[in-house]
Amino acid sequence: MPKYDVCLSFAGEDRYYVEEVARHLTDLGVSRFYDTDEQADLWGKNLVEHLDQIYRKDSRFCVMFISEAYARKMWTKHERQAAFDRALVSDIEYVLPARFDDTEIPALRVGTGYIDLRNRTPRELAEMIAEKVGTAISAPAAGWEYQLFSDTVTMNLRKLKDKQLSHEMGFASDVRTLTTDTEALDYYKMRTGAFDKIINGIEDLLSPGKQQWAFGPAGRPGDSDRIRHLAAQFAKSYESLLDWAADLRGSTTPARFSGLYAATAQLADQPLKQIEEFVAQLAAATERNAGDLELVISYEWAPVEAELKKVQTT
Repeated sequence: MPKYDVCLSFAGEDRYYVEEVARHLTDLGVSRFYDTDEQADLWGKNLVEHLDQIYRKDSRFCVMFISEAYARKMWTKHERQAAFDRALVSDIEYVLPARFDDTEIPALRVGTGYIDLRNRTPRELAEMIAEKVGTAISAPAAGWEYQLFSDTVTMNLRKLKDKQLSHEMGFASDVRTLTTDTEALDYYKMRTGAFDKIINGIEDLLSPGKQQWAFGPAGRPGDSDRIRHLAAQFAKSYESLLDWAADLRGSTTPARFSGLYAATAQLADQPLKQIEEFVAQLAAATERNAGDLELVISYEWAPVEAELKKVQTT
């Protein structure tokens, strides 16, 4: 009898997603092979032989997380070769493809059914895997709408990790050169207007009207497609803030404007942090079947005013 209900084959670059899937599988009572949990057992073993045993014999199903990184890695190549060997002699669909992108995988037939992960949360995939292996899934708990919103926002924000780190570092690629004071001032006015638009847009996304549109009136279930769309737009607005700040940091201006541009770019710091804290708190609340979509955004304008006065007096 197989040791695991399912084994998870993935590239390290996609661990952020797969780790969540593994956690939810455990919560659902599905036995799975996930390498991090087996480190002590793997220590000192011949991994070629041991992993071949797991991916070819010891699992009922193999979920293959396909991405560009997955296609080129040595160890994932070994894992999928073992999985495909098992699939050749299996009388059921052993390999279960789940795609982060459209990368082609040798030996995986074009017509093979797959799950698109670009708009599916780790929790949703884990529930599908549980259903596939025959584990009973309970009906959605009260407040599932908040959980879906939280999971979708979290998933989308994790894709922005590189941009988040660049913002923390204060890094930005050169995007434009403004050679005259007039150009610098006109562009500055345009970008501050864009900041106001982003902030107002975030507040509008969480307005009572938008919440009712997605989550439904009191006492009625929400609409999952609308919730996903609302969550995706919320994450997109967060990304717009990151891009807005990076754009100002990456603009070369006459010297008298450099301090103003730098200070203004930092206006995004507080709203970004407030959004991150809101998402983390919402995720914790939904684990307790609770939820609250209240976000207060604030920022410190005084440093910008001080730099603006310097520009006006020089």
